[in-house]
Amino acid sequence: MSETELSESLNREKLKCGFDQINPVFDELMAEASHILSDQGIEDYLEGASLICMIGRGVEPVLSYLEDIPAMADHLGEEIISLVSKTVWKFSRTINGKAIPVFLQTLPTVARRLGDVEALQHYFDLIFDMMNQTSVSIHGHHATIPSPSLPDLLEKMPYLISQLSLVGLKNWVDYGILFYNTHPERQKDFFSLQSADSMAILQRERHGTLFYDHERKLNLYMQGLWDSDPQLIPYSLGFDELRRPIPYLDTLGLRIPDVYDDTDTVSGIDRYRATLAHMAAHQRWSNHIIADNYSPFQRMAVEFLEDARVEYLAIQQYPGLRQLFIKLHPRPVEGACDPETQSCLRHRLAMLSLALLDPDHGYTDPDLLEFSGRFFDTMAAGESSTKEIASIALSYVARTRVQSDQLPNVFFDDTVIDYRDDN
Repeated sequence: MSETELSESLNREKLKCGFDQINPVFDELMAEASHILSDQGIEDYLEGASLICMIGRGVEPVLSYLEDIPAMADHLGEEIISLVSKTVWKFSRTINGKAIPVFLQTLPTVARRLGDVEALQHYFDLIFDMMNQTSVSIHGHHATIPSPSLPDLLEKMPYLISQLSLVGLKNWVDYGILFYNTHPERQKDFFSLQSADSMAILQRERHGTLFYDHERKLNLYMQGLWDSDPQLIPYSLGFDELRRPIPYLDTLGLRIPDVYDDTDTVSGIDRYRATLAHMAAHQRWSNHIIADNYSPFQRMAVEFLEDARVEYLAIQQYPGLRQLFIKLHPRPVEGACDPETQSCLRHRLAMLSLALLDPDHGYTDPDLLEFSGRFFDTMAAGESSTKEIASIALSYVARTRVQSDQLPNVFFDDTVIDYRDDN
């Protein structure tokens, strides 16, 4: 027996599933998976398929998993392999196990659209929440009658996920549960998009510019203007109740919202362009500094001024960005924060940030004018550096600090610059 044949035989032994229908296609499936997955990924892949084989729903779910998971793992990362198999196992422990085949059949489309493991987990949570709320319990403890509309929802999911952001989908599902939970037939009509109410709520939740519809355009924007080809990974704005997410960079790529609504003056697609331009500017011009000894106030000041520095440099390269940034930057009102009762440092920094961006800011505070002048003098000499700008930021905090900055009542009005990332 050759080494290849031995490997194939060992892999088939690791797949603890006795369905004969798997044998004719197994070698081909393993060849594709081996080309995509790491050794550990292969182990997880076979273990996951073995787990799905144990759910007692026949060969179809196993084949769906074996066929689709490698490509999904290639797109979202190998952690999805065990996530999907464990989710299917959890699904099989409910009264709704008959919906597993359609769940798996539509999953590749959903995963491609969401583009992120965290977003996919939110999707799974949404499905299980809907399942639990629409399954009927006769005796009040355990569900004994499956959800009448779950298969309909899953069948329509490829269309729904192409029309709505994840939070929009959640709102649409929640509406259907709220108003039709006690009417099985109307519930089926709603989740199969057969009722007028269903279509009306769908249209209501269709708002903003969806990342998924413009992913290619934004990738070309990064390549053409910034000579950068990062992985753009969307996240949903509707699932973090404690802290509203903001764009950020990690080892996997650039994390940006899955939808941007138009503002009064800026379209959703231009909001994406502003966010990506800001993040690309950080990648090009920011340097790491050791900030362990900085206080929270000092750290915040450094972040504000470093944001201003990289935007200044981006504007030098692409002057049209100035007006875009100005339109998106909040315009704090001078004197709006009361230093007697509120912590005003954030307000002062937001005003300074605008002054460094907009020559027509109109502020008269002497310290703001002095430090904006120092900033521009520094930038006139060249690109400067994160370290040099940090020195200006620390000096500004020291100069303007007052005792009330320590107050827990922080003034937030017009200080959140939502197109900037958490750098």
